[in-house]
Order: sequence, then C-alpha cells, then structure tokens
Amino acid sequence: MKLIDAILLSASAAFFIMGLHQIMSFGFANGYWAVMISTVLFFTLVYRRVTGKRIVDKAAPLKKFKKKTKK
Repeated sequence: MKLIDAILLSASAAFFIMGLHQIMSFGFANGYWAVMISTVLFFTLVYRRVTGKRIVDKAAPLKKFKKKTKK
C-alpha cells in the first residue's frame, strides 16, 4: 500500500466516524456531508487500486535458457 492509499483510507474512515457522530447527535441532514466525503474518498481508493493493478500486473517476459548438451 502506497502512502496516498493509506492517507485515502484513513481519511475515509475518519470522515465516516465523524459522519456517524454527527448523524447520531444532530440528525441525518447534519452528518450527510461527512458520509458523502467518506464515500468519495473510499471510491477514489478503490478506483486507484483497480486501475493501478492493470499496469503493475503485466508479467515480465520469460528468458529462455538453452539446454547444454554433452558432445
């Protein structure tokens, strides 16, 4: 996990917790913004992981070794 991925995950969790607190304390309308920011950050993280794996998962070409034969 890269640094930006860790930051996105941490910020997403923090905003989700803040949103839940706001919803329980003041109602849904006052905590909606934090839950939506959390959702956007989490989907950004998932998008980065999905698109990044397509680039990283390309296999390196295999080297073919010639067999040594005895004469």
